[in-house]
Amino acid sequence: MDAITNNTLSPSEARILLTEMLRDELGQLLSKQQDFSNWEDCELDARIEALEAENAALRREARRGKWDNVQTPLTKASALTSIVLPKPTTSDLGRQAISLKRRLNEVEMAVLDGDDINQATKGMLEEHGSTPLEEFVKAPVLISHAWEQTLKNYPTVSMRPNINGIGRLATEFFGDVPVASIHKERQIEFFVWLSRLPRKHGKSHGKNRYNSHAKVITKNFEISEADAHDFAVTERIRGRNDISTPEKRSLLAEELTPRVTIANIRKLRDSLNRIFKGAGDLGIEPPVALPYKIIENVIKANIPNDALYVRVTKPKIRVTWSEERLAKFLTSPIYTGCASKHRRWKPGSVIIRDATYWIPLIVLSLGTRIEEITLLRRKDVRYRNGTYCLAIGTAPEQSIKTEDSQRVIPLPQILLDLGFMQWFQSLTDEHGPLLFPEAACRSEVNAASSAFGKHFVRILEKLDLRAFNEDFYALRKTFSSMLREADVQDGQR
Repeated sequence: MDAITNNTLSPSEARILLTEMLRDELGQLLSKQQDFSNWEDCELDARIEALEAENAALRREARRGKWDNVQTPLTKASALTSIVLPKPTTSDLGRQAISLKRRLNEVEMAVLDGDDINQATKGMLEEHGSTPLEEFVKAPVLISHAWEQTLKNYPTVSMRPNINGIGRLATEFFGDVPVASIHKERQIEFFVWLSRLPRKHGKSHGKNRYNSHAKVITKNFEISEADAHDFAVTERIRGRNDISTPEKRSLLAEELTPRVTIANIRKLRDSLNRIFKGAGDLGIEPPVALPYKIIENVIKANIPNDALYVRVTKPKIRVTWSEERLAKFLTSPIYTGCASKHRRWKPGSVIIRDATYWIPLIVLSLGTRIEEITLLRRKDVRYRNGTYCLAIGTAPEQSIKTEDSQRVIPLPQILLDLGFMQWFQSLTDEHGPLLFPEAACRSEVNAASSAFGKHFVRILEKLDLRAFNEDFYALRKTFSSMLREADVQDGQR
């Protein structure tokens, strides 16, 4: 895999190291070129003799397999690229580094003799893409530079978490290295590492609306913690002699730590590709992101040869709410009478018509996106063609997915029967411009639907209605399924 595990470098890793060594050495030579015109002939001759002697010494070292004179530039290149140098330096890398150093010395001798540095380096630079010298010696484009550029390329609020997420993951794994150094082998290692991430990674920081201080927990720590847990569980179940291997695997599937899904890894691959494109915008030839198929094959190839191995992912596949769950929810204290505003799950005599009451009913009866409802304005309730309607997605500050997202929908009769218009008409000026201000105010940074969704999950949990695949967002799917069962065509919806 890499120098840590097998003490070798791939050809692409060796090339990246030598390129960074060349960039650094040429940069130093370019900065010194102007000073050479002030040197006396004796100083120039002395420097040329020293370089000739150094080249002779380098040839002798190469014969003996000693690479001490190139260790310093290789170490500098290693630090910049985060490519681990094999110890001891391999013969292939050592010979290539010595050959490069000798050629650099010859370039310096030519410049000392009055040659133009651009002409003297032309042959070497042609081997690295014919980049002009001034461009070649510029500082490389690091992940942090490409990350910043990608945020500029995708300025929307919805894209920012995706870009920042891959930026943090890439920086933790690779370091803040030149983007050009993220070659195929390094990408393979990265995606194998990503596949080991727990599904809920990044959720243990302890930060919430009551505590603004987050614990710093690295992804490597989360992976190690999950691996340790899974090892203990696997060995405990492996030691049972009273059950078969299929039964053991079934138990393991229930107890092992769920890891990120292949679908999520695909999304991370796409985000990494955006980082590469951002680097390309900064003037480099960026790496090519690995295709999905290669990533999936590599992850499969890393599966251990163990009959009990199970990779648990627990993907969320939303399904329609069952009739039993719907009935239990619609006859819960939210709609039949609760104890108080803050105890909506406890039976009582209070019915509170607010976001918690209306939003699930609207989503269930209209099939709208939750974000669209949480951001409705009071002026979006309209009387049109003799019917009360909701104007969806018409606010200028709202982002819409398509032009069809802006629409006017008649209020279903069930909402009218439940007194929606009477509730609406009773709202005072103090209520504010939004139809459901309490839903929007739950979020300071994220989408209002996300904050309201978390609030609703807590209520469902209290009602013993929380289900992994039948969540709040699945209400939309429930509506679509009802329409299909009733044979309602898309044009009639």
